[in-house]
Amino acid sequence: MKTLLLHPPMDDPTLPYHSMAYLAGHALHNGFTNVSMRDVNVEFVNYCLEEDSVLSFYEEWERRLSHLESRSELNFREQEEYYGLWVHNKLDFAELSKAVDGFRSKEAFLDFPAYLKRVNLMLAYFGFIGALSYPSEIAHFRQMSRARYSVYHLNDLLSRELAERICAPFSRFVDERLCHDPQFADTECFGISIIYDHQLCYALHLARALKRRWPEKKVIFGGTSISQLYKYLKDKSQMKRFFDHCDAIVVGEGETAICEIADCASDSLLDRRIPNTITYNPTRDELRFPQQIHYENVNELGPPSYDYRWELYLSPERGINYAPTRGCYWNRCTFCDYGLNTDSPTSPWRERKIERVVEDIRRTKEVHGARYVYFAVDVMAPGYIERLSDAIIDSGLDIRWASELRMEKIFSPERCEKMIKSGCVCISFGMESGNQRILDLIDKGTKVSHMAETMKNFASAGVAVQLMAFTDFPTETPAEKNETFNFVQLNRDHWSTGGMGSFLLTGTSIIAKNPEQFGIELIDTKDADVARAIAFRVGADNDREVLLTEDSDASFDGDGGVFPKILGRPWAGGTDTLHSMVYYDQCGRTFFKDNPIDDMYPANEQSVDVEELETDEDFLRCTLAVPGKLNESHFDISRVLKNRLDYLEHIKELVKLPAEPNYANFCEWEREIEPVMSNGDVTTYWITAGNKCAKVEKLVYRIVSLAVEHNLSLDEVLSSIPAEMKSKLIEYFKQLQAKGLIDLRDPNRMDRKKMDYADVEGPVLSEVGVTASSAGDLT
Repeated sequence: MKTLLLHPPMDDPTLPYHSMAYLAGHALHNGFTNVSMRDVNVEFVNYCLEEDSVLSFYEEWERRLSHLESRSELNFREQEEYYGLWVHNKLDFAELSKAVDGFRSKEAFLDFPAYLKRVNLMLAYFGFIGALSYPSEIAHFRQMSRARYSVYHLNDLLSRELAERICAPFSRFVDERLCHDPQFADTECFGISIIYDHQLCYALHLARALKRRWPEKKVIFGGTSISQLYKYLKDKSQMKRFFDHCDAIVVGEGETAICEIADCASDSLLDRRIPNTITYNPTRDELRFPQQIHYENVNELGPPSYDYRWELYLSPERGINYAPTRGCYWNRCTFCDYGLNTDSPTSPWRERKIERVVEDIRRTKEVHGARYVYFAVDVMAPGYIERLSDAIIDSGLDIRWASELRMEKIFSPERCEKMIKSGCVCISFGMESGNQRILDLIDKGTKVSHMAETMKNFASAGVAVQLMAFTDFPTETPAEKNETFNFVQLNRDHWSTGGMGSFLLTGTSIIAKNPEQFGIELIDTKDADVARAIAFRVGADNDREVLLTEDSDASFDGDGGVFPKILGRPWAGGTDTLHSMVYYDQCGRTFFKDNPIDDMYPANEQSVDVEELETDEDFLRCTLAVPGKLNESHFDISRVLKNRLDYLEHIKELVKLPAEPNYANFCEWEREIEPVMSNGDVTTYWITAGNKCAKVEKLVYRIVSLAVEHNLSLDEVLSSIPAEMKSKLIEYFKQLQAKGLIDLRDPNRMDRKKMDYADVEGPVLSEVGVTASSAGDLT
């Protein structure tokens, strides 16, 4: 069968994921030239950034806002959708296009203040795309449910109606592009590789669209996420529900499976026992699961094929993910739970021959110009990494690489020097904890007394060290938690960046299998069909903070108060990202500590603290910025925000039960909330930032609008205001600044546009209509 492998949204648009490269490469190696691949994720991202799409999406935004604004009342879902649309500003296509070009230009890319602005622009724009996808959101190229629905509740995950809303912009792309694509039309079988849980809804929606357009074609699911879903599904018989969207599901490693599928006649999937493949016969109502999980011999696999549309990725350098080994040579950590292995934390350890690894990478560099390589493995053994470093050096292969390692004592200064000579730019360490008792409970096999020396050896060689740690391991005490923070702080000179996450207990880890050995009691989570995350109680303690799974996953991008603030994946500063590798290579291992960011504002635009301003004259010299939104509405925005906060409290209580938040629960809660009524023809004026807001008088609204639009200082914009009113306005602006609703910027630290104030003085006075009585109530 002609087979097309697809990587669905939403995911990292800076480099291709490697799962399809391995599947297609092995198929080609075995003579199946009819297997090809498309990165639908990066194609969709680029589609969203085309001028026609930008204009069309903003037309849709205006239409939806206008419709909601015309309503006499808004229920809670409408309030949330309205607010999600209302807070966004319309971005200029030329600025978006310039930002995209800046990510792809090496010179522009390394201008870090400009880079941060581009990232902010991308986050704002795709946040806007997320607002068009309500009740989902998009953050850092991840689809987020925000507890309005759940991918671990099958009714939500498989709901066609819900998917039509949360995948709305993607639906337009599928209908306009993919359904008219000659390669798609010529394909007999689509293989959708789902790597992350935040791709699940898009992947299922894509499968529906393909089946609707070409019902005769086969659709196969595979990838880490669908494999993990199968593993954690409480009732395995429920897998048959997925066969409304697909014809087979490959779980675990798929190279052998893809070759056998490509060798099938178009109607014979049910007739063969394909390794690692689930099939369903609807006539017999018969699910057929793999009799055993097949692990590939990595030395018999063909070289991965990186035949991608490289010009679409948002990076100045080409980078690949490459897996020279599979599984984990340690394979004992009690919290680890990866792959389909049932008797150990992850897959068995396998090594590809070093000479084949070097040849694979050399070929990719020569054919595609990919110079940056992330060794995407569970972990590499010290002996293997040393032999690989020797081979890279001896071969003259000029690459830059990174990987994840264990904090082994064996990494001497000499070994670290060899690694950097071979092109190593950064290493990630899962240090987990700075307390030895916790490390022993994890069965980490590392000693706190050696970890600092290992980091020091890498840092001294010039390799960037990225730390990954977490708190709240079962029975961890506050003092033991502090030891982790203290370890990080004491060794600040040795690491470059890091993330502090929250412990997440997953379904088949050693801890979950033996809870009593770790002093915990497992608690079944209501409404969770997929038991990926397991709730637990430590002794009689019911007060442990519980995070939503998606928040826990994202928590490892947090600084924990000890690491420098970073942008997180997939951006520069994030752990294991291509952008970070390029910065470490070009700017050195300490770049992100030497160039800190504050809430993603470049250093020359940081806010001024009112306490730094000694007099009102100092205050008046500042310019204004609005970190959130300055906007008009016919609704009481404070009520909308209060209802949103009430829902957040409801979710906190629901998760404590524990219960999985889902769409039915969301709708049930909504019915108890009074609608927000329209003010009719009365316009109100608001400044908002996150969950904070202030209703302001028209005078204040006009002043702030003009000050921000024309980059005026408060002294300039208030110069014609009567003295008594000016004094009152100054105090009011101080209150707004204290609440985080406006920012003050020091013009001496900014490159302000030179302008003739006379050009705006008239508009300022005419717009605000200044009189002694027009200030209204500013308290």
